[in-house]
Amino acid sequence: MTPRFRIVVAASFLTVSGVAEAQQRPAAPAPAPAAPAQPAPGAGLPRQLGAYDGWIAVEAGAGATRVCYLVGRPTKSESKPANARRGEITLTVAHYPGANRTNEVTWVAGYPLRDNGPMEIEVGRVKVPLSNLNQPNSEKAWTRDEVGNRQAIDAMRQAQSGNALVRGISGRGTETTDHFALAGFARGLADIDKACNVRR
Repeated sequence: MTPRFRIVVAASFLTVSGVAEAQQRPAAPAPAPAAPAQPAPGAGLPRQLGAYDGWIAVEAGAGATRVCYLVGRPTKSESKPANARRGEITLTVAHYPGANRTNEVTWVAGYPLRDNGPMEIEVGRVKVPLSNLNQPNSEKAWTRDEVGNRQAIDAMRQAQSGNALVRGISGRGTETTDHFALAGFARGLADIDKACNVRR
């Protein structure tokens, strides 16, 4: 894990609301619970649970504001055309037990995504589509439903090595592939599952 990644993740610990905003799936056609509110000062401050080969597990908030998340940064990123400029790139699994939402997978692409453009997570033979859920100029994409969440997470958890490949396309037509090493994913996932009482 690079020092820069540690700094970026550490900066995200400053507020629970910042974490929730970064990982919040936009409202689907059916009503969805609101994002966790920021806790009172000093309550449920973010706590790093562990760091595993490019993944960091974090617990934050308390009660209804509680969130547990695992965030990773790619070991390699490719683009066509080459050398595309991008912001921070992450892949995250988050649990919001107070809102009865778990296993939410979020990819932050580091550029505005093409609306309804082709996006997916590929792990071995498993391919799970992603969507920006019709959010104009969004840099974030999600698995489309709970089934997609579980397919992606189970494939990453069961892979003892190798990479998850996340593919997307920008609003300008740049195609990208991000490689997320999976050696530490299962251990980090176990940390956040335990912290937020999520069973598999």
